[in-house]
Amino acid sequence: MSGQIFNREALSELPLDCTNIEVDSGMDYHESDEDQVPSGCVSVTSSVMDYQYEHGRRYHSYSQGNYPMPNDETEQDRLDMHHQIFLKILNGKLFLAPLDRDPPKRVLDVGTGTGIWALDMAEHFPGARVIGTDLSPIQPTMVLENCRFEVDDAELEWTWPQNHFDFIHSRLLVHSMKNWTRYLEQIYRHLKPGGYVELIEHLMDVRCDDGSYPERCAMRQYMRCLNRALEQMGVPCVASRLRGMAIDAGFVEVREEIRNMPWGPWPKDPRMKEIGYWALLNSEYSFEAYGLALFTRVLGMTGEEARELCTRAQRDLKNKHIHVYNPNYFVIARKPLH
Repeated sequence: MSGQIFNREALSELPLDCTNIEVDSGMDYHESDEDQVPSGCVSVTSSVMDYQYEHGRRYHSYSQGNYPMPNDETEQDRLDMHHQIFLKILNGKLFLAPLDRDPPKRVLDVGTGTGIWALDMAEHFPGARVIGTDLSPIQPTMVLENCRFEVDDAELEWTWPQNHFDFIHSRLLVHSMKNWTRYLEQIYRHLKPGGYVELIEHLMDVRCDDGSYPERCAMRQYMRCLNRALEQMGVPCVASRLRGMAIDAGFVEVREEIRNMPWGPWPKDPRMKEIGYWALLNSEYSFEAYGLALFTRVLGMTGEEARELCTRAQRDLKNKHIHVYNPNYFVIARKPLH
């Protein structure tokens, strides 16, 4: 990848337009772009809990089955890479909520994963206490003094005091959360009056604006199977409904932003192209991470059948003639002062 694409100083000053993505007609793909993507994804190991192993992947055991995605080192690397993608989508920001004008004192990161967002947040706000929760203890043990991690299931009754947190961050929990109404009620209850919540979820599907997404391709089959499995599990697809749900929960100043992530380096815009490169690299493991357990546990596929569908779908994504993107919904809301 050329230096022009990765010149962050030259590109970071301008806002990133994630809509109306123009295709770079001169773009060519390589079989492997690992050497063209900056490094910086750290693999984090876990040690304190027993795990479940299926089809060569490791899964959490606390509240077993609630989160059908792996937690092994491969997945941890993918999650850290996805964090970098979100930083690029947000022009280097960790959040969209207006926090810098009144720095938070208590921050909660629900479903923290490897803890990378919480650690960055603790560094950004050294005066805040940051807590990250997850079903798996895969976070580092050596952390900043103002950051800690807890094993917890966000669908259970929260044990923190009410009116406690200044900011609650929730990202990509669509696979694990069944009762979103109750989840938002708990967020509302435990936020301080005037505190902010930021919810980030993506559609469990892709979009295409130029007719380049074939009707009979493996990626479409994969997406149909993924959504059918989630429906059978009772997991709702809430991304496009989050804004209305936040309003119903009592939040005010509710704002929604949709930022599209291209799946591949097909955009003409240099920064969107860079995001596409990262997304394409991330997809080497994301199709299996999202689909393997769902296809075998819920849809009854064999491990070989599920992995073969994941492989064929990822192969479609490498086709430079297919221009798809994934909408990410950011919902920022405030709890009323009174």
